[in-house]
Amino acid sequence: MITAQKYRGKTIGVFGLARTGLAAVRALSASGAIVRAWDDDQNKRTEVPANCEDLYAYDFSELDALLLAPGVPLTHPAPHEIVKKATITNTPLISDLDVFEAARDELADHKLIAVTGTNGKSTTSVLIGHVLSACRVPSVVGGNIGTGVLALDPLTPGGAYVFELSSFQLDLTQSIRADVAVLLNVSPDHLDRHGDFENYFKAKTKLFQMQKDDGTAIIGVDDASGRALAQELGPQTIRVSGYSNVSGGIFVENGVLFDGSSGETIEVGDISSVQALQGKHNWQNAAAAYAACRTLGLGRAEILAGLRSFAGLAHRQQTVGETGGVRFVNDSKATNSEAAARALASFSNIHWIAGGRAKEKSFAGLLPYLPTVKNSYFIGEAAHQLVEDLPASNSAVYSDLGTAFRAACEKAKPGETILLSPACTAFDQYSDFEARGEVFTRLVADFVASDKNGRLEQ
Repeated sequence: MITAQKYRGKTIGVFGLARTGLAAVRALSASGAIVRAWDDDQNKRTEVPANCEDLYAYDFSELDALLLAPGVPLTHPAPHEIVKKATITNTPLISDLDVFEAARDELADHKLIAVTGTNGKSTTSVLIGHVLSACRVPSVVGGNIGTGVLALDPLTPGGAYVFELSSFQLDLTQSIRADVAVLLNVSPDHLDRHGDFENYFKAKTKLFQMQKDDGTAIIGVDDASGRALAQELGPQTIRVSGYSNVSGGIFVENGVLFDGSSGETIEVGDISSVQALQGKHNWQNAAAAYAACRTLGLGRAEILAGLRSFAGLAHRQQTVGETGGVRFVNDSKATNSEAAARALASFSNIHWIAGGRAKEKSFAGLLPYLPTVKNSYFIGEAAHQLVEDLPASNSAVYSDLGTAFRAACEKAKPGETILLSPACTAFDQYSDFEARGEVFTRLVADFVASDKNGRLEQ
């Protein structure tokens, strides 16, 4: 784990004992801090019984700081009661990233790459970690994906920490000074937690306000917000795109990666055949990962080899089976319209399974992508809203994922794709998008195993 001696002897409250909070309690305790921890869920409190203290009743004047888990609302839809108490008592609010920053002087020489964005940040973070490992650079990936930052093992000298950071984490954080800060894209998301798009955008761009003066900013310029931020940050910013030629930047055009960051545009190589990087949005992810690794001094050819060997992530446009000429793709991570649009643009002849709990007021933004859809199978709380917003989608409503899946299998023909890309969260029927994706994957496995008579080819 990561420990920070700067917290030795300090009294720190920790509220929220899921993955991030538990890692913080253990790391702070190992650092010599006095930790007072609490969660509303009694079962979670049993993980660290020696540190538990009811923070609702605790005297905050005894706290040097209060560390909040990312799931605790700061402002919207209303500040959490613990946040209100901290505000009244002027108790500093921190995150696990602040503890990591305090520990950096104690760590071996390293670089910190921080990745954020509405969509693609998990893929890009893991892709960067994969390329670094392929190039034999000591590295570890954590944060909003996988392991909490304080639960990571310290790296040997010359290593790189790669953190995926959500808007919730950045909203809480007071200081994280990334050597390389990456923003892929920004579109409306989590507005229930931020109030409006402006606040959400501010949370994302806070990463660059906190960055080292000599740090590198890598900005995706395939959306208006990214272009505006790149303009604001100035000419030293590395602009990346998966859609078009970017003068002086790094971009992918027709599946070919180009590097113009040194003044001369150099063709790096073709990545169009990499199955895990299909679609222009993934080309942008690849361009951003290439830029980050290039900033660390890695060579073009070795980065390209790393990109080409990337196998992809579960639940993100993941091909999980094929039978009778029909491909099955699990894109359960697509929890908003923007992410679903990327999947719909990446395939053709689609039998589209979507629905769940809506994050947005309307799905009308998906209308331009319907020409690739043969039939839609809508499920969950948002099913009827999807039908209403997307009347041209040749759709029907189904009670659950299994029923929708079986209906899609009955209609699909060779050369077509059954795509789970929900455009919604899973919380109406599942614990998270991973659980939903695993159900889909099991359905596919069972169907492929039972399809011994080649029914789809008839």
